Amino acid sequence: MRRIAPSEKMEKELFEQILTSGDPLGEAARNGAQLILQKALEMEVDSFLGRTRYERIPGEPIVGLRNGYEPKTVHMAEGSIKLQVPQVRGNIEVFESVWLQSINKRSKRLMELVPMLYVKGMSQRDIENALIDALDVKQTGKSVITEICKSLHGDFQKWQSRSLKDESILYLFLDGIYLKMGKDEKKPVAALGAYGIRWDGKKVLLHLAVGSKESEICWETFLEDMKNRGLAEPLLTIIDGNKGLKKAVKKKFPNSLIQRCQVHKMRNILCKLPESARAGIQKLIQKAFTSDQYEKGLERAQAIIKEYEDRFPEAMKCLKDDLEDCLTALKFPYAHRKQIRTTNLLERLFGEGKRRSKIIPRFPSESSGMSLLFAVLVDASEGWRGVKMKSFVVERLKQMQIDPLSKWDDPDLKKIAA
Repeated sequence: MRRIAPSEKMEKELFEQILTSGDPLGEAARNGAQLILQKALEMEVDSFLGRTRYERIPGEPIVGLRNGYEPKTVHMAEGSIKLQVPQVRGNIEVFESVWLQSINKRSKRLMELVPMLYVKGMSQRDIENALIDALDVKQTGKSVITEICKSLHGDFQKWQSRSLKDESILYLFLDGIYLKMGKDEKKPVAALGAYGIRWDGKKVLLHLAVGSKESEICWETFLEDMKNRGLAEPLLTIIDGNKGLKKAVKKKFPNSLIQRCQVHKMRNILCKLPESARAGIQKLIQKAFTSDQYEKGLERAQAIIKEYEDRFPEAMKCLKDDLEDCLTALKFPYAHRKQIRTTNLLERLFGEGKRRSKIIPRFPSESSGMSLLFAVLVDASEGWRGVKMKSFVVERLKQMQIDPLSKWDDPDLKKIAA
């Protein structure tokens, strides 16, 4: 009995399904696309062999034989489509379907969207439901996380090793986050991050790397990596209260001024105060931190310490520790002080990375975790706005490069005073 071609079966099933379906238009689009593509594959084989199914050309030897079909599922805008790909044997030239190559490219582009959905914070279940609802693309597979991280790993490696010599950094911000990475790791490891504000005012994500913890040696290695790739010493480095980080910055960027994150410092002070005293003392410290001049801020802070050190010794000891570093921003132009007082932007960026990565309780490996975190941070940082670099601000900053202790009038402060 003559075997029926897959396209003939599909044609019969197409009209039967359309008649019984609750969504005849959708069925027609999906099954119609399936039928057209199946016919195209079969016609390609006819053309390749020079004859149709069961045709014999008298006087010519038979070269190349049809050898059944292999099932294949491809993902397209019309949904997941199942095709029967013709197989050929006994021919010197290998049969390769041009149609199938084109379909595979479209299918690949569709599945490349999946990592981006993860980056936007969607879980595997959310992604599968979205693909099923919108495109009828099913069974993305349990290994999809691993495949996604593989696709991102190459981009991360290139980014992590790129040259930084053209990134003329004025302000450098450093912070870390702890994440669980690897199936066998019991404790979370530190992901160290850096971003900077360039001399042209643009904010740029600079580096991301793993450290076993936020120790001095780990931060030294992190900073040395950026230096080896061409990063010049910044005028100011903004850090949290990590002692190891401060020591590492002093070693690797000895001439860079240090700003201790005021938000971290305020948290540390407030947690050492009774609840009844927090609001009042917070206002006093905030006034010192935002003074118009460094000397005035230092004077106000020292007055707070003197007044309250007997009542709240631990809190005042905390305020006194690294006090000068907390006020370094007051030496800089007023227009930039709000931007350089804290590591908040990097902390928020890491917070966004942690929020989105909650969809994956534990990454399959360290490299997969860092690759996905990198993609999330790059995506989140694309909305960053830079800072304005007025001519007198640039002049002031260049003067500080030569002499950090130089006195210089700030026109912005004069406007506020007026």
